[in-house]
Amino acid sequence: MKRTLLNIIYNAIYQIFLVLVPLITVPYLSRVLGAKTYGIYSSVNNTTQFLMVFCTLSISYIGMRTISRTRAYAGPEELTEAFWGLWYFQALASLVTIIIVVAIATIFHIQYWNYLLLMVPYLISAQIDITWFFQGLADFGKVVLRNTIVKLTSVVLILWLVKNPGDLWKYLLIMSLTTMLGSMVFWLSIGTYVGKPVRHFYRYHETLRAIVTLLIPQIATQIYTSLDKPLLGYFQTSTQVAYYDNAQKISNMVLGVITSISLVIMPKMASEGEAAQKQVLKKSLEATTMLGTLFAVVIMANTKEFVPFFFGKEFIPMTPLMFFFTLTIIMIPMGGVFANQFALANNRDRDYAIPVVIGAFLEVGLCALLDRSFGAAGAMVAILVTEFIVLLLRLRIVRDGYDFKAAFVDVPKYFLVAGVTLALGMFLPQILSSAFLNMTLKSIIMIIVYLALMFLMKLDFNQDIIKLVRRIVRR
Repeated sequence: MKRTLLNIIYNAIYQIFLVLVPLITVPYLSRVLGAKTYGIYSSVNNTTQFLMVFCTLSISYIGMRTISRTRAYAGPEELTEAFWGLWYFQALASLVTIIIVVAIATIFHIQYWNYLLLMVPYLISAQIDITWFFQGLADFGKVVLRNTIVKLTSVVLILWLVKNPGDLWKYLLIMSLTTMLGSMVFWLSIGTYVGKPVRHFYRYHETLRAIVTLLIPQIATQIYTSLDKPLLGYFQTSTQVAYYDNAQKISNMVLGVITSISLVIMPKMASEGEAAQKQVLKKSLEATTMLGTLFAVVIMANTKEFVPFFFGKEFIPMTPLMFFFTLTIIMIPMGGVFANQFALANNRDRDYAIPVVIGAFLEVGLCALLDRSFGAAGAMVAILVTEFIVLLLRLRIVRDGYDFKAAFVDVPKYFLVAGVTLALGMFLPQILSSAFLNMTLKSIIMIIVYLALMFLMKLDFNQDIIKLVRRIVRR
């Protein structure tokens, strides 16, 4: 449990770093590129994210789970076979995907084809990305260090080279090349963990079944988390896409902090017995609910001041979008507890797949119905409805694996605490003239009120917080 706690801290620090980096780059890019050009970037980037699914073939999930169990129950030879045999699937799929993308872009000159070609190194990074191996070993320190260096390098290059809308190609190339180089770093030390390459795929038929089962939900997830922007761009202008994408951006940054808990706990769940799993799941649900509701209400209360301060006055129309998008900070991590930590950890790949496949069809249908008439607002409604339905399905489909009453006993109390805190934050007056200082003060007050209400309600998770603070103080 001590190593799990350390890995959560590693990931939390890194995810906070990921939040701080966009605090520098996003305001800069939104002003330098402008809403129209930023919308083009959003469409190209999200198309690339969709293509990466075909490069990785869900090996990140399968690999993390397999390596975790191999580390716990098998020897070095099995670990070597598992690593190389799984990576072969990823390498071959990526090669085919890259060839197809380059051929289609150059022959048919599809929309933004020249920008798409600049993202080919990004696809290569997916081909050689073996972070799943180190995550399966629960060696999160290396992952955090590598990603931190990559992000810092990209920030320096962006501020140095990207100066106007015509520099969009530089921005795309910077993001693409730094990510690829970051993926290469892991290969420098792989020889200390595994032996020489094997000549066969790892458990070919079993792995292929898992890939097919998980690839479908991965495609489905990307349909409503990445292709929603190009789809909105088909019905609306690139400016509407920029409003929609930036409205999601802050929520997605915070989501990274919260979902890092799932990333760390999944290998532990995969190697634990049933009784221990239920206890870990309950604690994880409480942690994600607490963090999700706390972050959500703090962002909601600050949205009106934050948008013009952070993105610029050109983006003020996206204020209501950002306010309601914060609801995803609550819904997605709660669903992730039952999807990533429970279903995937227990080889219930089908149970993991069904909710997101249904969600993809629902999202596409709602976007086709709402985007043309309501633009970014319609796309927002589509994603919120979809995420809520997916959450309900995730809870229901694995209901035989956990005690609903025991797991959710304190969850309503967190929503009550969040509601009271939000009401206070919305009515707090603008005490200071500086927008930044005023938002900081308001956020601090809301966090104190939230935590005070938590302890007044005597929630079970309070004891875990006290133990964590004591451990940190002792160190």
